[in-house]
Amino acid sequence: MSILTCSPGEQVYELFGHTALRVVDEKRGVDAVFNYGLFSFDEPNFIWRFVLGETDYLLGATEYRYFIAEYSERGSGVTEQVLNLDSAQTSALIRSLTLNAMPQNRKYRYNFLFNNCTTKARDKILEALGAGTRIEYAAASAGDSLSFRDIVHIYTTGCPWYQFGMDILLGAPADELAARSGAQFAPFVLMRELSDATLITGAATRPLVASQRQLIDAQPRTAVRNNFTPFNAALLLLLFTLVVMLCERRSKRSFLLWDVLLMALQGLSGCVLLFMVLFSQHPAVGCNWLLLWLNPLPLILLPILLWRVRREYSMNFMWIQAAMPALFILAAPFIGQSFPAPLFICAVVIIIRSLFYIYKKNICALD
Repeated sequence: MSILTCSPGEQVYELFGHTALRVVDEKRGVDAVFNYGLFSFDEPNFIWRFVLGETDYLLGATEYRYFIAEYSERGSGVTEQVLNLDSAQTSALIRSLTLNAMPQNRKYRYNFLFNNCTTKARDKILEALGAGTRIEYAAASAGDSLSFRDIVHIYTTGCPWYQFGMDILLGAPADELAARSGAQFAPFVLMRELSDATLITGAATRPLVASQRQLIDAQPRTAVRNNFTPFNAALLLLLFTLVVMLCERRSKRSFLLWDVLLMALQGLSGCVLLFMVLFSQHPAVGCNWLLLWLNPLPLILLPILLWRVRREYSMNFMWIQAAMPALFILAAPFIGQSFPAPLFICAVVIIIRSLFYIYKKNICALD
């Protein structure tokens, strides 16, 4: 029995790598891989179910040669750690995997942090050890100092827009320390921890990993530099807003289309966040303090803005629009949730745009 750890790929669902279990029985000519990472985009309502956190993944068994060929073709590295299990533990693990791979048993409810292809493989190993054997890990653990968000950032460093999107959706629970078991949702974290782990049976001890080897070396990837990052996009948003305000001051006209776009984006983003908080079963999205300013309220204020602009009424109601992002900026250091820098720039855009409308008559009257 061995555990296979595959390096990340280029697709969003490949960014964290992959984990699978390998069974080799030379006498019977068996060399199979049990893989808890199977899913299909063609399943009914796949995207909708994924948003709700109701995605079902499958355990699949395939020949090792097909599995390794797939990862070799995409240029991912594969590391094998042969497990130092006794015959009874090996038999128990094989029986458990074989039973789990049956059509009626192979489906499971996927959970990004706590029930994915890596944690399922780890849990099967723990289950096979039996009551008389336990794993003792090395003293240090990545989860002791890193939060779930920190670990996500490690694997999404080269994909700023993916990272930005995940930072928006992941709420305050993602900033809690992952601890050892939590951090092991990431394949390479589990691989490092298993390599130093010890099996303890009574007074006897032995390494959990008997040997480790590199089956495939990861192919070097050409880094594609993309200057259009979320941070640069936020700066452009701020600059364009300032230009719009300067043009309004000079022409004494309102560029309502820009405000419609800003408030619609803010309100629609808030609708998505509120939906995720209320209805999604995904972990770490249930408490998101971004709702302080990314919420549906701007969609209600937008028709009021259009109505009052046409009649040249007072814009004092825009204090509400300015107060939400201002409250967010003031509260952010004390909330216990990490926010990406571009969101603060976007919040400033909303504040200055709202204040501009409140004092527009005075501003545009200046020489």
